[in-house]
Amino acid sequence: LTRNDLESGCRSGSSSAELHRGCRSSVVLMGCSSGKLKSVNFPKDNPSGRINPIYYEPEGIALSYIFAGAPCVVGNLWDVTDRDIDRYCLTLMEDFFNPSNDGSSPRSSPFLAKCVADARRACKLRYIVGSAPVCYGIPVRCQSPQR
Repeated sequence: LTRNDLESGCRSGSSSAELHRGCRSSVVLMGCSSGKLKSVNFPKDNPSGRINPIYYEPEGIALSYIFAGAPCVVGNLWDVTDRDIDRYCLTLMEDFFNPSNDGSSPRSSPFLAKCVADARRACKLRYIVGSAPVCYGIPVRCQSPQR
């Protein structure tokens, strides 16, 4: 995560074991609910009936990557079907790394957030599975190294 510019994780669930300061890679997480944020201090059930303070700061693996230094994180807000998210991920990577234009200037390569939105066309369940991926962080684009 400190040497690559893009890291992809296509696995179910998520782990923060590899996170540390100095992360400079943008991260694409395609696991179920990998981009979901939740308030861990807000109990779902309160059998005692007491009023607990509500904390609004969310937590999640996506924010863990952002706090570790990742400029951009793509993750899913809810559970998704395997085949549809696989199609989505392939289209996302193709659009991001092989733009339809010649790619000769930095301005011609698309932003990752634009590719995230455009890749929804690959899903059969466009408004269920295709709407699950979201992008956190700052805008990033693919640029070939200068030769």
